[in-house]
Amino acid sequence: MKKFVTYSDLVGIIKNIIGYEIIFPTTSRHFKVLKTVEDLNLLNLNVIRPIEPIKQFFFPAKESLMYEKKDLKQIILGVKSCDIQAIEVLDKIFLSAPADNLYQNYRNNTILISCDCILPEETCFCSIVGGKPYVEQDDGVSDLNISFIDENNLILESFTDKGEEFLKHYFSDFDLPKNSDELKRNSNRTVSSKKVIEYNAEFIKEDKKGKYYKTVKYTYELDEIWRKESDKCVQCGGCNFICPSCYCFLIREASISSENQYRDKVWDVCHFTGYARVAGGANPRKYKYQRFRNRYQCKFVYRYENFDFYACTGCGRCIEVCPARIDIRKVVISLVLAKGEQVLV
Repeated sequence: MKKFVTYSDLVGIIKNIIGYEIIFPTTSRHFKVLKTVEDLNLLNLNVIRPIEPIKQFFFPAKESLMYEKKDLKQIILGVKSCDIQAIEVLDKIFLSAPADNLYQNYRNNTILISCDCILPEETCFCSIVGGKPYVEQDDGVSDLNISFIDENNLILESFTDKGEEFLKHYFSDFDLPKNSDELKRNSNRTVSSKKVIEYNAEFIKEDKKGKYYKTVKYTYELDEIWRKESDKCVQCGGCNFICPSCYCFLIREASISSENQYRDKVWDVCHFTGYARVAGGANPRKYKYQRFRNRYQCKFVYRYENFDFYACTGCGRCIEVCPARIDIRKVVISLVLAKGEQVLV
């Protein structure tokens, strides 16, 4: 189902929704929970994805496992395609049997409203890892999508039963978009896609026949390359924490006193020395370069072999957050060159 809506109409309806926590991106590129209706400014939907990933709303950085969770209904607005792809990765992990009940509860009580990314930046590379800067029906995770035709007009399109019910409930009286509106929407998407390709002209243009998978998988003999690329890494964990599809966690439990015990789940980091360490002190990834390599294996090999898509969605957050300015795209290119292959395919 599609509806043609003005910006002011959308804002007016969102402000009057009852029973949901409204989460939206701000001008400072952070997600914000709506407290007062005066705070809502949906023009920020047009900018690049927020700094933090939306996984925090389904898979919190720290979460108690000792208390029953209340059902919290939430609407997350302005989710970009790179985060939508990441949720697909998390769904595979946390909703496969046996499902993680906490994660499942968050997902069931959330309406995901994505938005076309018409202003990508130089760190964006979704299009060269099998993605694109907009969401379509086949992407399977977004409930509803917003496409700005211009600053004042947009198209709402539902992708799931949850999204269609939302449109019927709040936008039933609105008209269908005209053919000219959809043509303009498609033109905006084409321009955005070209921008991403232009920004990545020096990197692998597109992933034909699993190029990234083959490049990263067969590199265990390239220890010197991995050592060189990981040399600047300070093991801060920033790339793991900011990544929308990283899902490793630890279960911690302790008794502070007879009346005070806790058991919680916290994010873990594969770059940390103790990540792979087992009982007795053995560590199959004892050295930094091995842990560094493992992250690339996880993004481009393990998930590809198991689910036929990459865990890296090209959001570029890891590039922005890294204090050593390590660029995941340049690391892959160094592997390609070390293997004597062509960079541009």
